[in-house]
Amino acid sequence: MSHSRGLVYTFALTALMSLTLFSASGCAGAFLMPIYLIYGTDAPAVYKNEMKAIPKGSKMVVICRSNLNLFGSANPNADLAQSVTYVVSTEMKDKKKKKLVWIPYAEVEDRFDEEELNSLSFEKMGHELKADYVIGVEIDAFDIHHSTQFFQGNAKVLVRMIRVQDGETVVRQSMPTYTYPTNPIPRSEYDEIEFQKTFTVRLARNIATLFCPHDPHAEYATDSDFSNR
Repeated sequence: MSHSRGLVYTFALTALMSLTLFSASGCAGAFLMPIYLIYGTDAPAVYKNEMKAIPKGSKMVVICRSNLNLFGSANPNADLAQSVTYVVSTEMKDKKKKKLVWIPYAEVEDRFDEEELNSLSFEKMGHELKADYVIGVEIDAFDIHHSTQFFQGNAKVLVRMIRVQDGETVVRQSMPTYTYPTNPIPRSEYDEIEFQKTFTVRLARNIATLFCPHDPHAEYATDSDFSNR
């Protein structure tokens, strides 16, 4: 074992032993804070290698759709697509940000009507938008009503990333049902549209973990958006 590797091993072992002792005394958080400050809390994207392989200058577009018969403000397609685009494009590492070009969702809305969004393949829409890759999100379930008195969002999505040139599905992930917040909140205290938009942003951040680095501890404070009023 080299000297440098020996130092790393010694530090890791000491840290583990110290964490065990500090946890028993309730001081684990104080011990871990310096580590977070030095090394950060980001976990890599689930599909880090697939994102790394995308050629420089590639045009990306996010398209969301569902067959849930949700109309008007209750339809999350546009908000979710815009949110996923924003989160993925801004939370990538700086080098990757400069590598990709993101097509605004306004171009998707200008080019396709609701029927076309639900009937055309992601590959076909990507080709007509002159995109190189499509991140396609199929919404299998979406509901923000826990009961007649409480809000709690639940959604189930299938996410694919398709290379438009040959139609190959580079990424395919059926994600577990996403629930937010952990504890239902009273409907009397929040506007329905406000709640849905907040839930949609949280869902977008969950989807974005497939494609960009993320803080795995962020969900521990999922009720923080809805403090008592």
